[in-house]
Amino acid sequence: MIILGCNGNKTTNKRIPELEQAEKVMFDHPDSALHILESMEIPSSRTDKENHALWCLLTSQAKVKQLMKISSDSLVRIAYDYYKPTNNARRKAMSALYMGDINYKLGNIEEAMKYYLEGKSEVEKTEDYKTGYLIMSSLGKLYLYRNLTDYALESCTKAYDYAVKDSNKRYQMGALQYLARCYCISNKLPKAIESYQRCSAIAAELELKNTDYYYDIQHEIALVYANSHEIEKSLSMLLSFPIAYRSCSLIGKNYFQLGKLDSAFYYLNKALNTDNVYAKATIYESLYRLSENPKYSQYLKIYCDSLLFYNDSIMALDKGKEIISYKEKYDNEKLVTEKQKLELEKANITYWWMFTIVIVLLLGILLIYIYLRKRIAIQKKEEELTNLALQLNQKELEVEKNESYIAELQSQFEKNNKKEELYMEQVEALEKLKKENERLSLEKNLLHEKIASYSISSQELEKREKELYSLLLAQIPFLRQLHLKPAYLNDTELNDICKITDNIFHHFTQRLSKEISSLSEHEIILCCLIKLRYSITEIAVFLNIAPTSVSRSKLRIKNKIYAELGEDSKEKSLDIWLWEY
Repeated sequence: MIILGCNGNKTTNKRIPELEQAEKVMFDHPDSALHILESMEIPSSRTDKENHALWCLLTSQAKVKQLMKISSDSLVRIAYDYYKPTNNARRKAMSALYMGDINYKLGNIEEAMKYYLEGKSEVEKTEDYKTGYLIMSSLGKLYLYRNLTDYALESCTKAYDYAVKDSNKRYQMGALQYLARCYCISNKLPKAIESYQRCSAIAAELELKNTDYYYDIQHEIALVYANSHEIEKSLSMLLSFPIAYRSCSLIGKNYFQLGKLDSAFYYLNKALNTDNVYAKATIYESLYRLSENPKYSQYLKIYCDSLLFYNDSIMALDKGKEIISYKEKYDNEKLVTEKQKLELEKANITYWWMFTIVIVLLLGILLIYIYLRKRIAIQKKEEELTNLALQLNQKELEVEKNESYIAELQSQFEKNNKKEELYMEQVEALEKLKKENERLSLEKNLLHEKIASYSISSQELEKREKELYSLLLAQIPFLRQLHLKPAYLNDTELNDICKITDNIFHHFTQRLSKEISSLSEHEIILCCLIKLRYSITEIAVFLNIAPTSVSRSKLRIKNKIYAELGEDSKEKSLDIWLWEY
């Protein structure tokens, strides 16, 4: 169902047919779209993020369109977070729209406005006029109900423009109704009436003339006439409605304005047959004013008490709503605070992990640095020792040469001891040679002492090197764990062992393979384990073989090494030879 293709670092996902079908029927049949979305297999949020984000967006859209109760914006937020960094302006606008709708219903007005404004800036980059209408219409309502008239008028005008571009009569009708309300608040009543009449004409065109919506518009027109002091026109219009759609409250108020108190009394009392507390309060206010007339003064106390009662009820309701609003805001702030606290704790844990890793790396680098310095020191000592050995050998050769000269002179002296002038010359030459040998002997002794001191120093360095190896290995958790709890190693782990050995002992495997070319890959791995000072028992566990097999393998390796290097090397064991290598 899903085909994945690689393009650089991006992954493209083929659209799932169910999602295409759901989006196709969304505007006309949101219930069918929701059924399709809930029946299909939800795309994976790990392997198919694009289709998963679209599923979240369409599901939220279907629920909003059906006016279903949504407890949080968590589902549509997945889509919002996915599309926000992309260049898909249409999806960004849609996700911002439904983030705004859901937050508005949850009472997060400031959050809703922020999302609507984001959607506004994104939808302007597209030709998606439906989404454009929905965003501007929602933004216009938000402004209108908060008496931000200029902003509301601008947004509703833009919503109407989008509806016209989309050729959607229903959207045009809705936009005109809210435009008319904006004109009413701005006290531009003629423009309000004009917009209402255009809205009514579209409703009639859509065969909505005998519906609640149509007569709601007509009632709002009558209300505008009443506020324009065209009371008789408003009353005439209201009385022309079918009885089921007449507003008894507005009719009663119009009769009261015209001074027809009996009709006003009749219709206002009839209007009390409602459950709307706010409507009853306004009706009782009108009845209270009516009862100031002597004819109806007998009802003054009743209407006054009722008016006070409903005003108190309204205050209690408003206070309750305010308390609920504050409680919801407090709960929301509490959740945000807890989320920030969790994020801070997570950041602290990450920081300490990073700090620990850096410290371990620094310790490892320090140990490697110390080890390299020791190796350089040993190398320098070995070079000096070689020079001293050469000097000693040279001195010994000179001594041997002088001794041969002395023997020759003594032989000549014995043959010519009767010749006095030659005798004195030979004695003098012998004395010089003997003194020269004494000096050479003294220098030989000094060289022997230096060589002895370097030998001791070399042994100490080897001991320190061994200790350094132990410390270095202890810093590598993988090697330390194998010492503590030996376990079978697969090919990947054995390759890792070789890499670690190369890193610690300066390309150990490469040097060994080059010098002893007859060694197999398995034998190289065995050499690495010996170099890391693992015992035969441990190596047997690592390779899942018997200890005797390890011993035989070591013997074969030793024979191969000594066959290429010569017989003199057989004096050392394989372990010592590899440790020193």
